[in-house]
Amino acid sequence: MAVVVAESEARHILDIAEGFMKSQVLFTSLKLGIFDLLDKSAAPMTAVRISEAIRADTDATKRLLNACAGLGLLLKENVDKETGDGEYQLTQATRTFLTPSSSTNLGDWLGRLAVVFSSPWGDLPKAVKEGPTFSTLNGLDRGRTFEDVYSTEKYFMGAMEGLTTVFGARTASAFDLAEFQNICDIGGCTGPLAYHLAAAYPKAAVSVFDLPEVVKVAEDRRPVAEHAERVSFIPGDFFQDPLPPADLYLVCRILHDWTEDKVLVLLTKMHDSLPQGGGVLIAEHILDDNKSGPEMAHKYDLHMMLVNGGRQRTGQEFKRLLGSVGFTEVTVRSNSYPFGHVLARKQRV
Repeated sequence: MAVVVAESEARHILDIAEGFMKSQVLFTSLKLGIFDLLDKSAAPMTAVRISEAIRADTDATKRLLNACAGLGLLLKENVDKETGDGEYQLTQATRTFLTPSSSTNLGDWLGRLAVVFSSPWGDLPKAVKEGPTFSTLNGLDRGRTFEDVYSTEKYFMGAMEGLTTVFGARTASAFDLAEFQNICDIGGCTGPLAYHLAAAYPKAAVSVFDLPEVVKVAEDRRPVAEHAERVSFIPGDFFQDPLPPADLYLVCRILHDWTEDKVLVLLTKMHDSLPQGGGVLIAEHILDDNKSGPEMAHKYDLHMMLVNGGRQRTGQEFKRLLGSVGFTEVTVRSNSYPFGHVLARKQRV
């Protein structure tokens, strides 16, 4: 192996191994409130002022801030050539995606990832050895419900909003859905994806069907926009209660939570509730049919295995599941980030 190629391969392996270090820089900065502090500041701040504000060691804070600047999370300016000290401010991307004042804040989603960093991700060797036994003891099958998750996990609701707030327009435009007049987002949380759909399809009525605990707070998070007024919220449990009437059901990052038997129950329920020619749109991290990629789908396939016993699936697996309960005309589009999409129909008249 040529030296240059060998070094490149070694660097690739080291990049994978050291990736957790980058994550911890980001997670720690979020946890200490550094980005929020700089967002509220009228001017760039020195490491001394930041360390005082967060009640931390000055030298350690300085080193963390420099790491953030090196990763492109902060801008460092007015640098003293002798000491290397300077002032720090947010990049536009950090202000947009990592501050509570932003409507596209991903902070809660990243906060949830930070929580699971040590456990259950630290338990991956145990999970691989034990397989379903680990999932049964640690996942939703052990009797823990999503009501429990919403009520006990600090970041969960915000985490469920984050990705669809930022990337939901891609789901709304993955297929031309203009023919559907009544769209229902099953398990759609406080409605970020529903708002994208309402904006994209002004003639459609859009609803969100989710747990009563979620619907209670949804109104407080409704954006001020004309299209947002066309989104309604319906409380219920999609396994226990009848589904609201619709000619298109949407499930975004829902099916990956569940084992195949539960997925079939929900798909059957949607099929039975739809009119002839109605549809179901699935948004998930879809694996390639040969299961060799993409990277994001593999990461979240392991994540679902660890946190609740779920899994990511291939387009072919979705086709099989959908076909088994009567759906036809199944189309898979899996080459978009972060979600792939599947559209299927109930048999037309």
